[in-house]
Amino acid sequence: MEKINKFKTVIRYIRDFSIVVAGIAVTLYVNDKVTNKSEKRNLTLYLHSVKLEMETNIKQIDGFVEALKPSVGYAKYLSAHDKKSLNKDSINSYNSISTSLQLFTYQANAFEMFKNSGIMRLMDNKDLLLILWDVYHNLLFMKEISDWYFQTKWDDLKKELPLLLEDEDEKIIPMYTFYVTGTPIAIMNTCEKVLQKANDLVLTLEKELNE
Repeated sequence: MEKINKFKTVIRYIRDFSIVVAGIAVTLYVNDKVTNKSEKRNLTLYLHSVKLEMETNIKQIDGFVEALKPSVGYAKYLSAHDKKSLNKDSINSYNSISTSLQLFTYQANAFEMFKNSGIMRLMDNKDLLLILWDVYHNLLFMKEISDWYFQTKWDDLKKELPLLLEDEDEKIIPMYTFYVTGTPIAIMNTCEKVLQKANDLVLTLEKELNE
């Protein structure tokens, strides 16, 4: 009888233990599902934020490109003609833009938050992740060269401005050395490449978010 009671006790212990283990397993499974669902939702929110941020950056690049166009026109005009054959009226038509200054800025807050969140690890589309990093790297590069462009032009302008003010006969061609080298054209080409990558990224993000 005693052996039977001990056997029943062991069976009851095993049964109770099994119930506890099963309960823990179910709880862990449910928590894992909830956590995974929450993380996937956060991933979607981050990607959406990055998409909106990139659309804003595209507008910034567009604005910078538009501001560069007159400078590019002046650079092309100077490089296409011998210095002695430049037309005074044509030069005067570029006076306002030859000394104009453009600054480029971009936003990266959404990307930085996404990068520091730890949610990037959930992205199945690794190609998109690489594109994302590449575009923001290109934006940083564009910012650096636009800052260099601004500073270089400003330094040249400070040197030339006193000469321009004293040039009553308008013999000096404004910012000739700066523009004839084609610097604005090189900057424009870089901007257009970054703009194309940014637009492609937005289209890829839209596709990813709609799947």
